[in-house]
Amino acid sequence: MKKREFISAAVLLLMTWACTSSQPQYRIVTLPSGKQVRVVSIQRITFPQGPPAMMLSYQTDLKVSDKARLQREVEEIWPELKKDVEANNFSAAVISANEVPTGVILKRSNAFNFVFNKQADGSWKMQ
Repeated sequence: MKKREFISAAVLLLMTWACTSSQPQYRIVTLPSGKQVRVVSIQRITFPQGPPAMMLSYQTDLKVSDKARLQREVEEIWPELKKDVEANNFSAAVISANEVPTGVILKRSNAFNFVFNKQADGSWKMQ
């Protein structure tokens, strides 16, 4: 009986691993420049203080410690997200750059958030 339980547990573990590792958890969006971005999610987020914001999370090949290159990448994404942000009447937005996850069973990834706020004159400012 114990051998059978072990085999069942092993099969269940392999099936779980196969299901979680087979498909990427993003969709590809092509920017006007031709650059492809792996979008993980776009959602509304709320804060304890201040208005809600639209948040785009994407997966980057850059290290989040390379802030200069990461900011240039986000500045290329922002004009496209800004269209949706304004169409949905948000006055704040967040672009979350996430490193490619590493690890076999437990995945780990670093992220950095860029916050945009609409100014009184209608322009947008990255914080």
